[in-house]
Amino acid sequence: MKKKVLFLRPYYGFNIHSDAHGELGMLQVSYDVYPDLTFLTAASVFSESGEYQVRVIDAAVENRMLPDELLKQLENDIYNLVILKTTGQTIHSDLKLLEAVRGLMPEADIKICGLAAKILKKWLTGNAPYISEVIEEPVDEYALRYVKNINNGFIHLPAPDYTLVNYKGYRDRAKGLRLTLTASRGCPMSCLYCPYKLYYEGYRTKSAEAVIGSMEKLMELEPDEIQFRDQYFSADKNLTKELLKGIIDRGIRTRIVCETRMESLDEEILQLMKDAGVGMICFGVESADAGVLSNYNSVKGDLRRVKELIDHAHLAGIETMAFYIVGFPEETWEMAGRTYELAEYLDTTYVHFNEYEHCRFVIGDAEYTPDLFLPFGNVTALDYPSVLNADEREYLAYIFELRYTMRASVQDSYRYRYKLFNEYKNAVGKLRPLATDLYRLSECVRDMRAAGSNDPDHNCCGPVSAV
Repeated sequence: MKKKVLFLRPYYGFNIHSDAHGELGMLQVSYDVYPDLTFLTAASVFSESGEYQVRVIDAAVENRMLPDELLKQLENDIYNLVILKTTGQTIHSDLKLLEAVRGLMPEADIKICGLAAKILKKWLTGNAPYISEVIEEPVDEYALRYVKNINNGFIHLPAPDYTLVNYKGYRDRAKGLRLTLTASRGCPMSCLYCPYKLYYEGYRTKSAEAVIGSMEKLMELEPDEIQFRDQYFSADKNLTKELLKGIIDRGIRTRIVCETRMESLDEEILQLMKDAGVGMICFGVESADAGVLSNYNSVKGDLRRVKELIDHAHLAGIETMAFYIVGFPEETWEMAGRTYELAEYLDTTYVHFNEYEHCRFVIGDAEYTPDLFLPFGNVTALDYPSVLNADEREYLAYIFELRYTMRASVQDSYRYRYKLFNEYKNAVGKLRPLATDLYRLSECVRDMRAAGSNDPDHNCCGPVSAV
């Protein structure tokens, strides 16, 4: 008889982009519902082996299944192996959920994965007896080792089998179907504010042919967009050109989104990107202050050249999104203001201002507790010297995005920044105190859904939740 394996990604009233930010996760203050690529790929490894009976519950796309509903479903369905993907935003709730799952399945092998679990491993090992193992590596690579005894197996990972879940629930703001894929893992850079280096070892790439084969498999599902989750899509320029040319030659036609370093591109690659269907390029700028960037080992290209490439991309019909960080510990109000001025100078289609998050964790010897993470928050509770306090950092990230969005549309600025942000704050205020009381949390979310039932923009406990 085949062993029964359950993959769990719970839902607590918010959309969590759980493979973002080095798989520490990010709560989406938006309508977007993202798949978790490593989570789905791990389930695919188990499924395609033919040796396991696999069920995947990605609760956000299972009719926004709340934790009390999930536990009810599991009452009469026992599994041999349970793997839960956690995040910094949900670790408190996830631990309570796994404790309840252990009560339902006393003999099950229960594992937890994600960067938050890796950071908390020492504490979890001594304080969470209901967990059998903390998976420290990306769960898809763990799955290859568990099922096929392949170590460091990124290049051997299969295309994710999206049919294991209700994949049509992975929607962007315009309600288009967005699926994700990766051609590489890790980054050859070593920026100290980046959490990816804590989770992904080195920089590894797949062959262009393997990636194109995975894209063709995804195209059978007719996605409106394929987003590459690579941290540095064009780090290997020759591989990038080969991949783009292959996409063109094989006639793969869908909108493609990637993240890279803008200065790594040139006019030839931008033309190939246009011809291959790349619709948006995302890239990090972080700060206008060279001293701040130097303090975090971040090396950026000539901003005048970056501006030229942005303009060239726009002329080719490719949108751009720049990422900025506000509230570096040494950053003053004036320095933050110059970063906003840089954003206006570069004039990308979209911007995203993130609050600085302290990522200098000492993994291994240090014993962090779950209180390191704020339930349903995108920053940790670490105390570190900073010129700007937490409220000021949050204000800057919010007001800069609001102001930038107003340049194109005052209505969009209200709807997608002001309205969403305030409903997010309201929802967090109500649900954070209930993070470890799953039944009260579930009821609270239902009450908030009912209160917003007549608002076409209102999704679950607020528009920051799943569609």
